[in-house]
Amino acid sequence: MIKGAALLVCALTTLLILGACGGDEEPTPTDTPTPVTTPPPTTPPPPTIDSTPGLNIGSVGETLEFDKTEITVTAGAAVVVRLKNNSTVLQHNWVLVKDGTKDAITTDGLKFPDDDYIKPGDDRVVASIKLIDPGETGEVQFTAPTAGTYQFVCTFPAHNFSMFGTFEVTP
Repeated sequence: MIKGAALLVCALTTLLILGACGGDEEPTPTDTPTPVTTPPPTTPPPPTIDSTPGLNIGSVGETLEFDKTEITVTAGAAVVVRLKNNSTVLQHNWVLVKDGTKDAITTDGLKFPDDDYIKPGDDRVVASIKLIDPGETGEVQFTAPTAGTYQFVCTFPAHNFSMFGTFEVTP
């Protein structure tokens, strides 16, 4: 009987060993967690012209007005002025001039429509943005002049009578 029992134990052990080896069976997939990968940080899109630092000024619809009539900067500062033409039909420009010269500069500029109604080389002009078509934006970068009062104006014919403002430069 011991011989039969030993034979039975031996047979069961062999079956268990063969079963554990797996034979031709495919392995059962294990439940290993899928690693989580964090996407690399995305680079933000470049800022639009209206969100970067600077002085933004616009025309007011179809009126002959700027949406700002007073601007103040510090002498010697780096200045960026952006003009947004909010008209659907009119062209506008932005011209920074020495105080009291806006109307004379506009009159003199009538002879120079191809130069955005600004006399080339006019030393009364501090900085300018060319004529901007409806819906477009233009920009000028310059160093603020010495302390004092200046004016900005649209020199398109007849716009200067109502489309102007004060540009104050503080020490």
